[in-house]
Amino acid sequence: MTTTVIPGPRALPLVGVRGNFAVFAFDAVKYLRRLHGQYGEIASLARGTTDYVFVFSPRYNQIVLRDSELFQNIDAASTPVRMSEDSPLSRLYAGLTNMNGAKHRRQRKLMASALQRRHIEAYAPDIADITRRAIEGWRVGAKVDLLAETRAITMAVAVKTLLGLEPEREGRATSSLLQDWMDTVFSVPALAVPVDLPGFPYRRLTKLSGSLEATVRGLIEARRGGQTGGTDVLTRLTKANDDDGTGLSDDELIGQTTFLFMAGHATTASALTWTLLLLCAHPGILGDVIDELDGAEGSTPKLPLLDRVIKESLRLLPPVMWWSKVASATVELGPHRLDTGAHVIFSSYITHRLPELYPRPDRFVPDRWLDNDPGPYGYLPFAAGPRMCLGSGFATMEMRQILAILLRRWRFEIAPGSRVDCGGLMVSQPKRGLPVLLRAPGGPIAGWTDPRGGIRSMVDLG
Repeated sequence: MTTTVIPGPRALPLVGVRGNFAVFAFDAVKYLRRLHGQYGEIASLARGTTDYVFVFSPRYNQIVLRDSELFQNIDAASTPVRMSEDSPLSRLYAGLTNMNGAKHRRQRKLMASALQRRHIEAYAPDIADITRRAIEGWRVGAKVDLLAETRAITMAVAVKTLLGLEPEREGRATSSLLQDWMDTVFSVPALAVPVDLPGFPYRRLTKLSGSLEATVRGLIEARRGGQTGGTDVLTRLTKANDDDGTGLSDDELIGQTTFLFMAGHATTASALTWTLLLLCAHPGILGDVIDELDGAEGSTPKLPLLDRVIKESLRLLPPVMWWSKVASATVELGPHRLDTGAHVIFSSYITHRLPELYPRPDRFVPDRWLDNDPGPYGYLPFAAGPRMCLGSGFATMEMRQILAILLRRWRFEIAPGSRVDCGGLMVSQPKRGLPVLLRAPGGPIAGWTDPRGGIRSMVDLG
C-alpha cells in the first residue's frame, strides 16, 4: 500500500510551488536542512505535490543512484536553459549529465578511456608548474582572494590538460571565452528572460555559444589533422574508438569537452577554497599537514593526512551539495508513489551530516577516516553508482598537487572581519570570496579568531 501524500511545507500564497522553488534556489543549504529537520528521510518541495521530491538517507540514495534507467539524468529538452535543437548552445550543452540510455553508456565508455589513472597521473607535473607560476607574484602581507586565485589556477589546469593549450599564451583567449560562457549560461537573467533580441542577456549567451563552439571545433579539427602530438584529454578523446572502430563525432566532442570544463573547473576551485578555509580555522590540523609536507620525500610522496583532509573537506563542504534525477516511469519510493517525470533530489550535504554515519558531523575531523566507512551511498562528493563522476580521480589528484604547493610556500590568515556565507545554487562557494593575508612560511599559524557569517551554522568551529 502506498500513499501519494509526501510531507513538506505549504506552497507559498499567490505564487504557489514556484515560490517554494525560488526560496530553495535563494538558499539551498537552508532549505535542505529545513526539509530534513522537519520531515525526515523524504520530503516534497511543497506539501501535496510530487514534482520535486527530496530524499535524505543512504538507502534512498542507493535506490535513486543504482537504477540509472528508472532515475535518469535531466536531458537537454528538460533543462531550464532554452535552446533550439540544432544550435551551438544545444551542442555545447550535450554532455554526459544530460544523456541517458545507450547514448550515455557509449560516450561514457569512450571518455573513460581518456581518463584512466595512468593518464591522470601524467598531468601532475603540469599542475604543479601551473600552480607555482600562478603564485610567483604573491608578496608577504598582501591580501588575496583565495576563491579567485584557485579559480584562475584550475582554469589554467583545465586549458592545459583538457585542451593542450598554454594558459599564458594561446590558451588565454580560450580561458576568457569559457569563463564568460559558464558565467552566462546559468545566470538568472538569461534563464528568466530567454529572449534572443539585442540588449537581452540571452542574446549574449547565443553569441558566446557560437564563438565557443567555433573555438572548440577548431581545436578538434587540429587534432583530427594530426597538427598536435599532445597527451591532453581532447587529443585522447579524438583517438578513442568503440570495438567497431567508431569514435566520437565532432559534435559529440564539442559537448563532452564543454561538460568536462563545467564539471571540473568551478567545483575543484570551490573544493580547494573550502579546504583552505577549514585548515585556517583549525591551526592544529594545519600544523600537522605542514609537518607532513616538510617531511615528504620523492616526486610522488605518500601524504595520508593531506588525503584525509581532502576527504573530510569534501564531506563537510561538498562543492555540489545536491543532485537531481527524473523518474522515467511511475515508481514507488518507500511508502510513496511518484509519477513519471518527478524530479528526485538527493543531497550529499545532508547525507554527510547524518550522525548515524558521522559522529560529531559538523566538526572537521580528518582522522575520522582512519576507521570510518559510511558505504558508497553515504559519501557522495562525486555521487555514486554507475554514473559516479568520471573525473573524481583527476579532481582529487589536482587538489592534492595544488594544496601541497600552496601550503609549503605560504601561511594563510583569513582577513580580520571577513564574513563567509555559502552561495551558489549548483556549486557551493563563499559568496564574497575568501580574502586572506599572505604570511611567510615558517611563521606562526594564526588560526581564525573571529569567524562570521553563515559558515558558523554549517561548521562547528569550536
